[in-house]
Parts: sequence; structure tokens; C-alpha cells
Amino acid sequence: MFKIEPLEAGDVVWEDRINYFEIMGQAQKLYSRYLEPVCQTWKLHRCELDVLLFLYNNPYCDRATDIALRRGIAKSHVSLSVANLERRGFLCRRYDQGDRRNAHLALTPAGTEPAQAGREAQERFFSVLHQGISQEEFAVWQGITRRILENMDAMDTR
Repeated sequence: MFKIEPLEAGDVVWEDRINYFEIMGQAQKLYSRYLEPVCQTWKLHRCELDVLLFLYNNPYCDRATDIALRRGIAKSHVSLSVANLERRGFLCRRYDQGDRRNAHLALTPAGTEPAQAGREAQERFFSVLHQGISQEEFAVWQGITRRILENMDAMDTR
């Protein structure tokens, strides 16, 4: 287990260590820059594009609850975005027979276009982000990231 010990003379200062929060914040800002032109072209709020992209990239997770949980977006923001997208004809709801509380979301042909444009922006972002990283290095990173996620899951259950 890693421990953060107090610094002594000659120790590496915090700024020289990998700061996950700073890295993720910077990555999110850069990611937003890649998605902003899609939002402007289609006159979408960012959360609306996130909903479209989630449904496009994860067709098996088609409920608003799935989007809120997996993307970490407030349920109220997802609900408002779904209502706006439905009003604009970008998505539709299908309900389980006998249980109208369980709505399944689906992109319409009109919603598929901005979702595809968003997906292309995502691909450009990740292409630049992963530039100069070999397949082997990427596989190692995936393994480490998977282990960190498992550790975080274990922390949630404590």
C-alpha cells in the first residue's frame, strides 16, 4: 500500500508527482474543446450532447438512470436534457409494457447525426491524446487503470 509521508529535505515535492485530479481536469477541458464545435453546430448544451453520445456509444444502456450513473451527471440534468432532445426530435422514449416508469431511450435518425459528429470529435481527441503511445504501453496503462478502478470499487464497499 502506498503512503504519503511528510516531505524532508531533498524529497520530491507534490508538484513533481502525478496528480490524478489535475490530469483529469486538464483532460476534461481539452475534451470539451473538441466537443464544443459539435455543440455549436447543432445548438446543443454540453449535457445534451453527452446524452446523445452515451446512447450512441452504449446502445445497451438506454435508460436515463444508466446515463446519470455511468457518466456522473445529475439526474435532474439528464432529465432536462432528455426532455429537450425529445422535444427537438433527437430521441424518443419507449416504455416497458405494464410499467410506464421504465423508459428506454433511443436515438432518432435526426439524433444520430449530431451523435455521429460527436463520436468523430471523440475519436479525434483520443487520437491526439494517445499519440506516441505504443500498443504495448497502452495495454499496460489499461491494466493499471483497471486495477485502480477495482481498488476504488473496493473502497466504495468499505
